[in-house]
This record gives sequence, C-alpha cells and structure tokens, in this order.
Amino acid sequence: MSAKKGGFSELMFKTIMPKVYGIGASVVIIGAMFKINHFPGANEMLIIGLSVEAVIFFLSSFEPQHKEIDWTKVYPELADDFSGAKPKAKISNKPGGPPSQELDSALEKAKIGPELFESLGKGLRNMADSARKMSDLSDAAVATDEYAKNVNTASKSLVEMNKSYATTATAMSSMAAATQDSQEYQKQVQTVTKNLGALNAVYEMELKDANTHLKAMNKFYTNMTEAVDSMSQVGQNSKRFTDELNKLTGNLTALNNVYGSMLTAMRGGGSGASSQASSSPSQPSHGGGSPS
Repeated sequence: MSAKKGGFSELMFKTIMPKVYGIGASVVIIGAMFKINHFPGANEMLIIGLSVEAVIFFLSSFEPQHKEIDWTKVYPELADDFSGAKPKAKISNKPGGPPSQELDSALEKAKIGPELFESLGKGLRNMADSARKMSDLSDAAVATDEYAKNVNTASKSLVEMNKSYATTATAMSSMAAATQDSQEYQKQVQTVTKNLGALNAVYEMELKDANTHLKAMNKFYTNMTEAVDSMSQVGQNSKRFTDELNKLTGNLTALNNVYGSMLTAMRGGGSGASSQASSSPSQPSHGGGSPS
C-alpha cells in the first residue's frame, strides 16, 4: 500500500527509518554505558555506536521534506492578506442545493411547523419524567435488596464480632495469668538485684584488701631492691679491702726479703757484728717503715 502512495521513498523514510533511528540510538546508549562503566570492550562498543549513529545521520540527509498543509483553505483567518470578512455561502432554491435548504422545503411540504415540534417536545419531556419515576422505583427496589444484603452482612459481622470478643476474653485471661507470672518474675529479679548488690559490696572489700596487699608488696620489693643495692656496694667495698690486703701482703713480703738480705749481710761481718745482728731484728719492728 505504501508503494502505491509514495513508492520506495515513503516506505524507506516513513516505515524503515523510524525503526533505524530507535535501534541506532539504543546501540549508541549501550556503547556509552560500556565506556562510562569501563566494561571490557568499551572502546569497541563506543566506536560501533558512534559509527551506526553517523550512518543514520548520513541516511537522514536524503529524507525528503514534508509537505506543508495549506491551512488557509480551511481557516482563511490564517492567511496574511485576510481582511476580516468571511465568505458567505450562496443560497439557492434549486434542487440539489445545500441539505439544510432541502430539509426546510421538505418540512414545509409536510406542514410540520413549530407547534408540532413544541407538542413533540412536551411529550418527550413527559416521557422522560415517567421514565425517571420508574427509575426511582427500580432504585427503591435495588435499595431494598441492598438493605437486605447489608443486614445479612451485619448479622455475619456480629457473629464474627462475638467470636472476636470470645477470643479477646480468652486473651485477657491469659494476660492476667501472664501478669501474675510477671509479678513473680519481678520478685525474682529484685532478689537477684539484692544478691548482686551484696556481691558488689564483698567484691569492693576484697578489692580494697588486694590494693592494700599490693601496696605492701610494692614497699617490700622496694626495700629488697635497696638491700640488694646495699649488698652490691658492700661487695664492692669488700673487693677493695681484698685488693688493699693483697697489696699489704706484697709489701710485707718485700719487707721480709729486705730484712733477710740485711741479716745475711750482717752475719757475714764478724762476731762483733753478730752481737749487733742479734739485736738488729728487733729494731725494724720499731721503725714502722717499709722500703718502697
């Protein structure tokens, strides 16, 4: 049918190209989505989408221009040279004229005047009133049926309400029993709270005793540290005493050697010297000096 009206051009640009526009736009959108989200193959998808869009724009350049409708033929007011006067329709009494004129002539021949139309209007109004009254009666019947249905529904609702009240009463009794249980539970919780208070007091006393014991232990360890330091100082002093004692022993040994040499020399000097030598060993004890 399109081939008869506009041929291939109408088929191409009115049937095929709108679908091509939509498909190409979807391909471009998918390529942009791939590029924005950095999906694998995003560059290829973007190149394909833009290429398809370029081809579509290339084909759209060959689309023929749409024909402008001359609306001035229907609405002369739209014309630029409109003077403000509408063209009047020509009235002719010849057969084949406008349908309204033919209808008027037919009514005149049938002698149908305004009085007949007025009486016909009154009859139609009376018929409409009667139909309205009948509809009111039918509405009343329908309302009665609806009232009966509503009464039945209300009775069913009352039965359901009675069941609900019974269920509510059972639930209330269960709640009363639960209230008693909750009171017992509250008493147990209060007892546990008191026990916890007593335990807290005992724990505080034990904590105070532990703090006192810890302070005493810290003091004991401090005294022990001071004693160890004093012992280390005593050890250092004893080491010094040992060194000095060793030095004194060495000096005494040297002194004995000197006195031995003197005695030997004095014994070799004669009998007079021997008498002096007998008294000489007692002299160094009074000297108090050691050769150094």
